[in-house]
Amino acid sequence: MPLSLSSQDKQVQLCLALALLLNILFWFSGRDIQARWNNVPPAPSEKYAAAYGMGDAGFAYRLNGLMLQNLGDTGGRVTSLDDYHYDDLAKWFFLQDALDNKSDYTPYLAAYYFGSVQTPEKFRPVLDYLQKVGSQVEGEKWRWFAQGVFLARFKLNDLDKALEMANVLAKTEYEDAPAWVRQMPAFIMTQQGEKKAAYALLLEILKTSAADLHPNEVNAMKAYICSRTLSKEEAAQNPICEGPY
Repeated sequence: MPLSLSSQDKQVQLCLALALLLNILFWFSGRDIQARWNNVPPAPSEKYAAAYGMGDAGFAYRLNGLMLQNLGDTGGRVTSLDDYHYDDLAKWFFLQDALDNKSDYTPYLAAYYFGSVQTPEKFRPVLDYLQKVGSQVEGEKWRWFAQGVFLARFKLNDLDKALEMANVLAKTEYEDAPAWVRQMPAFIMTQQGEKKAAYALLLEILKTSAADLHPNEVNAMKAYICSRTLSKEEAAQNPICEGPY
């Protein structure tokens, strides 16, 4: 003879059934709800920045870097670079430089990852960061400055901004930078149609620094002068363009 359930057992089963039903209803009502991304969070002040790493500036730098690298791409979400607020990103980049101005991790992230934004004009606030971090004379920081000039010239198509940055870059006394770093203003002047100014700048570099340059660099400068800044008629009459180069 089957055992009959007590009233207490029936109450337990009823509660379980109601809990299951409520769980199913809750799932159906919330299955389309996703976490909302509020874009780039505000950067803290430099005074409290190390608190992110429990007082360790290096640890905070790395935590912030990972956050910036994965920002907007968590929780099954993929965010277009076009959707970021670059004014706020630039503040984080400057903060990172205050935490650790030796590391190349954040400059690389700024220049090559966020520099690939689909609408290049949005990247403009970050150019000042690349100029600041690239103004350090130690190591190869010049390459971040040069990348900023490249982005201004070829992505933003802002020749005036590119020339402004290139002039500062060329005047910075780096420990070990290639000759073309000093030549960048001439390249941009040529694009602006200021070929005489570009010629004068390159000629001055040859006069003052040719002895310190590799012969290949000297020949490359001569080739640029003769093929880009001078017309065929001018090149034929210029002594620099005589002989192979």
